[in-house]
Amino acid sequence: MSNYAKRLLKFIDNSPTAFHAVQTIEEELKEYKFEQLFENKPWEIEANKRYYVKRSDASIIIFITPKNLTNKSLFKIIGAHTDSPCLKLKSNPSSTKEGYQLLNCEIYGGVILNSWFDRDLNFGGRVYLEDKQGNLRMELVKFDYKIRIPRLAIHLDRELNREGFKPNPQDHMFPVVGLGENVNFEKLVQKELNTKDSVLSWDIFLFDTEKCSLGGLNDEFIYAPRLDNLASVHAAIVALKESTAHSDDILMISFFHNEEVGSQSQTGAAANFQEATLKRINSALDRTDMQLYANLAKSFFISADMAHAIHPNYSNLHDPNHKPQINLGPVIKSNANERYASNAYSIAKFKQWCNKVNIPFQNFNIKNDMGCGSTIGPMTASKLGIPTVDVGNPMLSMHSIREMCGTKDHKMIIDVFREFFS
Repeated sequence: MSNYAKRLLKFIDNSPTAFHAVQTIEEELKEYKFEQLFENKPWEIEANKRYYVKRSDASIIIFITPKNLTNKSLFKIIGAHTDSPCLKLKSNPSSTKEGYQLLNCEIYGGVILNSWFDRDLNFGGRVYLEDKQGNLRMELVKFDYKIRIPRLAIHLDRELNREGFKPNPQDHMFPVVGLGENVNFEKLVQKELNTKDSVLSWDIFLFDTEKCSLGGLNDEFIYAPRLDNLASVHAAIVALKESTAHSDDILMISFFHNEEVGSQSQTGAAANFQEATLKRINSALDRTDMQLYANLAKSFFISADMAHAIHPNYSNLHDPNHKPQINLGPVIKSNANERYASNAYSIAKFKQWCNKVNIPFQNFNIKNDMGCGSTIGPMTASKLGIPTVDVGNPMLSMHSIREMCGTKDHKMIIDVFREFFS
């Protein structure tokens, strides 16, 4: 079992929300001497340098310029997303019912709701505060209170095992935080941050308190929350950090927020963050738009998002010829209706990188009688006109509060990403 798997566990433990994930990434980048750029300021780009730019605390683009920075320098980009399906606090989060203090939540993304019951939960994210002078600032917060969404006893639901558990997202998904009157959420934030400043707004999410771990008889599995898609994020970060500057091409990783809810946001892959960053780099190098789009047509984008492994108890839900297995290498995802961006050219290129480092690959197509999910790949390919392939490591329990994937797979996809950057 490689050390990369253990490093992934630590990364996820330190990244309970998308905002914390970007903070964790930024702390690592500073150790590697990456220079921060800002969207509201001019950029100066030099050869053989390391840069990053954030947007709204949950999306980040990181790149390394080549030793020979010219008008012909192409882009090698790996994209992923920082968010995961979960529960998010509403604007008025506090309520009481039958003597219990509750938090009002809404559903963020395609959550497997019943996986959130009877788990020890925390909550955290970002808050905006105003001081007495009217200055606005953002703070990250992580509350250490353990809270729960308790299941109904089987004695009061005798048909549970026969009929199944079907929680109602409005009636049954409010965590219990205490007893008594309404909790004053603003004061709770002030206490946690040790401040008297006014609390104006927040993006607060619930998350599992259990630490990530290895599992299986031979530590062949990774058990963790948010593997979709922090495992892909971590693999791309490791590959970039371990890569030296390319002789001619710009190496880049792009991590977006809100993929799980459609990417139609300021920080999502459907926004202009990726294109604006490329244009800013292009402008700083005194290139024309014609040169940029000519270079993009010759560049490459890997859309990295976790894939569906064959489930031993539900194998009938996979196409018989497309059954990805854990620890047998990265999965290339294809779909005739363009739910994935892979095509013959981009698949061939990815297979070449796998072959160069002796990494096996697998293929995934959805069953014809089932709907197919999607990724940031198609929107990136269509907006930029850049060749794109959709890939990811196979996993089980996708969108559950606890997911699982393979320890060997994590190192293998890092090896391929590193070869892509070489």
